[in-house]
Amino acid sequence: MMMNMASDASVQLDRDAHIARSQALHDLAEQHFRALAPFLSPVRVQDHARRLARLRPVCTGSDDQTAFVIELAAWTADKGRSTALERYARQTTLQAGSDDTCVLIGLQASMISFWTVQEVHPVAGWLLRDLANEGTVWVVDASLQQYLDRGGSPCFLARLFQADSGGLWMTCGTLFAAPEALASFGLGREGEGDAVQTGSERHIALSRQSAYVAFLYAPLL
Repeated sequence: MMMNMASDASVQLDRDAHIARSQALHDLAEQHFRALAPFLSPVRVQDHARRLARLRPVCTGSDDQTAFVIELAAWTADKGRSTALERYARQTTLQAGSDDTCVLIGLQASMISFWTVQEVHPVAGWLLRDLANEGTVWVVDASLQQYLDRGGSPCFLARLFQADSGGLWMTCGTLFAAPEALASFGLGREGEGDAVQTGSERHIALSRQSAYVAFLYAPLL
């Protein structure tokens, strides 16, 4: 009995530590996102706003459409152009190896896809399966917890980034509920014959392309 109690206490400590770590990194991500505002192109923001006004998405993660427009303008760019996030990163000096730096690097390498909760992680968070590509990720994230607590669909479209070298991922930006059937036709492959590996350079590159991101959102908007 004592051994079981000790084991349970250890798991709880690990869980609390992962949740606290995730929250701290999430706060840094929000700080970076607010700081990149001067690097946003007004033309890009207006373009996304007009597109959003036409499509009227049902936003499940946030009711602030303005925030979603800024997310699109910050993370995506037309082919051959830099994103606002990349321009901000080039002008920002941070200590090498710091959490600030790791988060900023992670945000630039974020990936978007359709995800489903495969199972609850034994320590904290969830294992998410990528429905459009090939792979799973371990996510510890308060925003996702709140979304699921409100009865959100276990299948959703979201952007994720790897917060640190320990393999912990978290969401960034708005979550959209999505029927699993949408992803079953290989939407993430955009007509390609070969599957895209979750988190690969190809997946990350696609996730910053305006056309590709619009392609993923289109069935939901």
